[in-house]
Amino acid sequence: MNRNTRWMSMMTVMAMMMTLFALFAPVEVNIAHAANGNLALTGTATASSAQSSTYAAGKAVDGNLTTYWNASSTSMPQWLQIDLGGLYTLSKIDQTFANDDVWKYKIEGSIDNANWATLVDKSASASGRTFGDSVNGTYRYVKLTVLSSASGYAASSQELTIIGSDEGYIISQGKAYTASSNLVKYEPSKAGDGNTSTYWAASSGSTPQWLKVDLGSPSIVTGVEQNFKDFDTFGFKIEGSLDNTSWTMLLDRMTPAAGQSFKQAVSGTYRYVRLTVNSSASGFWSGSTEFNVYGFANLALGKSTSASTTEPGWDTFKAVDGDPSTYWLATDAAMPQSLTVDLGGISSLKRVEQNFFDADIWKFKIEASLDNVNWTMLADKTGAGINGTFLGQDVSGTYRYVRLTVTFSQNSHWACSGELKVFGTPLERNLAVGTSVTSSSLAPGYEPWIAVDGNPNSYWIASDATMPQWIIVDLGVNSLVTRLEQNFFDPDIWKFKIEGSTDKTNWTMLVDKTGTGINGTSSVTNVTGTYRYIRLTVNYSQAAHWACSGELKVFGYGSPVTTKWWESTSGVMRYYAKYYNQTFNYLTSQLDTLKSKGYGAIELVAPYPGAPDVWAGLGATDNYGVDTSLGTMAEMENLISQAHAKGIRIVVMLNPGYARDTAAMFLKAADDYRNNVYSKERYWFHFSPTPSPYERWTWSARANAYYWAYWGDDPATPQWDSNIPSYNFANQEWRDEAKKYLRFWMDKGFDGIVLDAPVVYDGINVSINNSSITDVLRNYDISSNAEGAGGQEMITDWHYNLLQDYEITNWGGSGYSTIIPAINNQNPNAIDGILKNNRDAINAVNGITQTPPSWEIAGVSSTKRLLEIATLTTMGTFFYLHNGQHTIDPTTTIIPTWPASDQNMLSKLIKAQNSYKALSPNGSRVKLNTNDNNKYYAFKRTNKTGTSKALVILNYQNASQTITVNLANTDISTSQTPVDLLNGGAAAAITSTSYTVTLPAYGFTVLGVN
Repeated sequence: MNRNTRWMSMMTVMAMMMTLFALFAPVEVNIAHAANGNLALTGTATASSAQSSTYAAGKAVDGNLTTYWNASSTSMPQWLQIDLGGLYTLSKIDQTFANDDVWKYKIEGSIDNANWATLVDKSASASGRTFGDSVNGTYRYVKLTVLSSASGYAASSQELTIIGSDEGYIISQGKAYTASSNLVKYEPSKAGDGNTSTYWAASSGSTPQWLKVDLGSPSIVTGVEQNFKDFDTFGFKIEGSLDNTSWTMLLDRMTPAAGQSFKQAVSGTYRYVRLTVNSSASGFWSGSTEFNVYGFANLALGKSTSASTTEPGWDTFKAVDGDPSTYWLATDAAMPQSLTVDLGGISSLKRVEQNFFDADIWKFKIEASLDNVNWTMLADKTGAGINGTFLGQDVSGTYRYVRLTVTFSQNSHWACSGELKVFGTPLERNLAVGTSVTSSSLAPGYEPWIAVDGNPNSYWIASDATMPQWIIVDLGVNSLVTRLEQNFFDPDIWKFKIEGSTDKTNWTMLVDKTGTGINGTSSVTNVTGTYRYIRLTVNYSQAAHWACSGELKVFGYGSPVTTKWWESTSGVMRYYAKYYNQTFNYLTSQLDTLKSKGYGAIELVAPYPGAPDVWAGLGATDNYGVDTSLGTMAEMENLISQAHAKGIRIVVMLNPGYARDTAAMFLKAADDYRNNVYSKERYWFHFSPTPSPYERWTWSARANAYYWAYWGDDPATPQWDSNIPSYNFANQEWRDEAKKYLRFWMDKGFDGIVLDAPVVYDGINVSINNSSITDVLRNYDISSNAEGAGGQEMITDWHYNLLQDYEITNWGGSGYSTIIPAINNQNPNAIDGILKNNRDAINAVNGITQTPPSWEIAGVSSTKRLLEIATLTTMGTFFYLHNGQHTIDPTTTIIPTWPASDQNMLSKLIKAQNSYKALSPNGSRVKLNTNDNNKYYAFKRTNKTGTSKALVILNYQNASQTITVNLANTDISTSQTPVDLLNGGAAAAITSTSYTVTLPAYGFTVLGVN
């Protein structure tokens, strides 16, 4: 562009804008679609050893569950490696051993066969035979390393299934979603959050309703996917647009089609993708659990740029700002001129596009580099050049830097770029997004995980100005870390450090700014190493700002875990240790047995001092000790340590709500009240000389007054309830003590806490609960179970994350169950609706429900009980073997009376839920139609991300039945052999949308599917 033509008339500007707009018309993109599905089938397998050619490495990837790789001996470790032949974005890996056992193993991924990141870590041990895990990231090589077998089996793999694609990744997740309407708590963004339990729902049943995602810039779209919450006959369409005005049909189902999950491969360049729902045969309100767009985003958008020269006002960033009306311009007509884009990390490139501002004959080249020194040609137009403004060219290779070099303009235009686009898949990416984060403290509304939510406008902030303060990011698995970026919210002189660790105990300094610090908000440091934990410690702010982090980014290679442990783990053994005289050492001795039976967690009820007669020891006489009948504090800490070493989580039931009337603290409070002496203990409790009404008040001769005991009005147990005086949350003295109490126990290393009915604590309300209880717990990012409470508000307002599902099972008196009556009546049709009302509603706001069998209903046969447990362990809840009635111990009084085969099946069900993540407590459940829904219950389960899938079929009849399930448009392949997750090996092949099985009376099958 000549200097004297820089200023143009408005008409000329408008004409050029129209020309530029034409450049962004949908473009057909010819990208080789080499693979999508089980990539291992076409990969090359090698192994550390093989027993013989019959058990060679290739047998693990032949698609045949009757063959397997077997190592040459029982020596460990042994490995099996698959070369996929190219880079693929992975979503799931299933590993099936030849034997059911307690295994220790890990699965790693690599792009170069030299540097490995952990994808699946079972090195602490996992019980079962088939394991299905979601993974993420782009790799060429996948390696299974078997570390041990509890029974001494040789390392093996009946089938190693690697699901992935080279057709792009989900480019819509986390982008801006809008809708025609929505219910409160069911916002449009829920359709793009990567969580199949949450969803967008329209505000009414009227149609049409629409949902739209803005990808942020024109992107190469290779596929679209709509997941409804329910199976039904839907009329809908999906369209794409560049300008949000003119739309192109991508998927047309306006002629209604039956199903729940609809996918369509497409091609083109779009910025906006819109779903329009026109009808539902059953009258379901419009909605979407996940509305996904697959493809390749413009990796250059908003990235760092530099140039050989830049005319003021026509800066380099304008070539990558997504705005076709702005552009980079060199300072004069001299040639050559270059523009370089740093993609911010190594990426696998698919396509480059260059848009000049002026139509001309341009000669130029586009190159790429890993190191900004050595360059590889991507597009060479230095010969004949191009006539016009636009070049689009498919490319391949892995690079970080892309350089445009302009060598000639026939009309002497100055070198420029209206937009330089680079499409591909980032290999080196921010691993911290959505992972677990703990903190030294937090200000309500500024929790630690906000520092890794991908939103630079939100931030973690400490509870006050004291220093130091810290946050720890847990990536979930060891990852290759290459760069760290810390962004403070306020400009200041900040002093801080960032460390890395693989075990959360031994730390390596990665960034040390504790000396002079930084002046501003941002710090970027290149690092190298393998770490799971990243710790930011803020030591100083010159302006006395509170410690904060707008975004702590951890770049590298890996498969970070974004699912909380209680969302993906189940099978809990609850121990009323004081009531049954079970010492800490005894419980430690049971860990191996529990692991072999598939349990993922144990709950330790009320380990503090206090007689076990009142609700198995709920009332405490000392809040900071352990009951001597159980052992010592050191023995309890050893139990926690040993459980963690075996991959078992440990939860504790504590009680900041009630004390015991024999406790020294309560006796002191009574004396101080009687003597009108101030003490903090006096204000821990609630005394009154003349309460009204008298229910829940108990007379204390020592205090010469009544004290509040919430459970004191239960005529069935007067000897219990009046003995546990309530703590008084209306007083600051107890609120302060409650915080101290909770920190004391959580610092012991427990993975979760159960509180008994916190909604009825004396003086409690939402605000007090949050400041005194859940804000403390959220620093630890642990499970928090508000036992005895229900409703979405316990998740959204009270900030607990786990609740009992009283609509499915309950205890007290003769017990309660939805499932046992359905079995007795041989009609399960109503169960799914009940699950929607509570389980699904709690999951929709990021909570989990807890369910035990209804042991208090007596006289239930083992076959019926197993069908109840099969329903509970597959429908998507946190399964407890015990319920809340401590006087019933099914492990000693009921289960031992079952036939050995039924006892074994109980373990298989618990193992399956823990080993195959499609059955996790979190995730979607879609009821599928059978040949008679009044007799049978079938559903598809997925994990939180939707990448792991299972098919569950339950026979609620008292005789053998042949059951047919409709799999049309369910995202279950109709050409596969499922894995039998209970009995091992292959199940009947799926060959069409009608899948038929024969099940015995009260029988069930649980299948791993793709």
